[in-house]
Formats: sequence, C-alpha cells, structure tokens
Amino acid sequence: MLTDVLSVDVAKALVTVDEWLSEYIRRPHGELGRTGPVCPFVEPAQRADALEIRVRLVGPTPSQTLIDEIVRCGLDEFSEVGWKSGNPNLRSLLLVLPDLPTEHLHLLDAAHTALKPESVRRGLMIAQFHEKCEEKAARNPAFEVSHAPVPMMAVRSMAIHDVLFLADRREWFEEYASRFGARYRNGSHGIDPVLTEVYERARAAYAPGS
Repeated sequence: MLTDVLSVDVAKALVTVDEWLSEYIRRPHGELGRTGPVCPFVEPAQRADALEIRVRLVGPTPSQTLIDEIVRCGLDEFSEVGWKSGNPNLRSLLLVLPDLPTEHLHLLDAAHTALKPESVRRGLMIAQFHEKCEEKAARNPAFEVSHAPVPMMAVRSMAIHDVLFLADRREWFEEYASRFGARYRNGSHGIDPVLTEVYERARAAYAPGS
C-alpha cells in the first residue's frame, strides 16, 4: 500500500537525518575556518532533549506558498513546543521534508530569504539544509557548509555568535543588539574576538546619523 511505502520512506529519511547529525553536524570539519563541530549546539541540545524533529510532507505539487507556510508554521510551533530543556539557547526545531524533490530544493532557499526577517524579529534563526545548498560557512566563504542528504529547515533560538549572520542589515543587527548588546557593553571578556570585531563594526556603521 502507498501509506506503507510512505512510512518506510519517512523512517529511512529520519535514520539518514540522525546519521547526518552524528557524522557531520556534530563533528569538526577542516574547512570551517574554526575549531569545534560544524554546529556546537547540536550535541548539547540532544543531551538535554532540546532538539525536536518533525516531518512535513509536501505532496506531489510543492509550491513556494506551501514551503513558506511550513516554515512560518515552524516559527509558530517553536514557541508552543513543551521543551524539556530549561536552557532556551539549546532549543532547536528541525523540519524534515523528505518528499521535496531535487528540482524543488530552491523553494527552501527562497523560503529562508523570505522569512528570515520575520524569524529575526521573533528572536529566532532559520537555516536551510539540502544536497544543493550554497550557503557558506561564516568564516570560510569557500565552503558550502549546509549540504544535507535530506531537505530540512532548522529553527532555533538566536545566539551570541549570530552577529556573523545579522550584521549586514540594520534591522537585523538592531534585533541582535537588543538581546546581546549588554554583553558587549559590559566588557567582551569571554566573547570570541571575531564576534566583538563584527559587532563593533556594525554598531559604528548603524550609529545614529551614519
């Protein structure tokens, strides 16, 4: 039956996602431009039971409207999850789209572009992952860091390192600074100097009258 085949496909996709998290995302990579795993938050999030994975099927005729709505609903769902972790910085929602065809992967890229402003206003970050993703590592623009064997969109809490992704637009930086600016104003001890440099450069660029 079709439903049985579909169930097997979804189960297989989830196994593949788990392997990708363990064998790629949680491990260091020589092209990152920094030490540590590709994403330093995934392993702690999994240990704290703060990584929620949900499947979203798009059906035979995926559209930009549908993909945008899936991601927008993911932003809503993020605040409604009964998170077990008391640390909000570890909370991540991974939307897995196992039936999104290769020829429609660009819909995820477009959804990221369209909905990033909304996610930032909510204090959230989104990131797309798929086998053709051209997103670059923050510290090595030659490395396409977001390749994944199954199409996905991640939603997570904004973190202090996100200045690397939010410094190129005033409204994004202002949202970031409203949440993390005090940590820089109170002294940047313990903050990666690269983050401090990016923060101070953006602060100067977006100062009143600039």
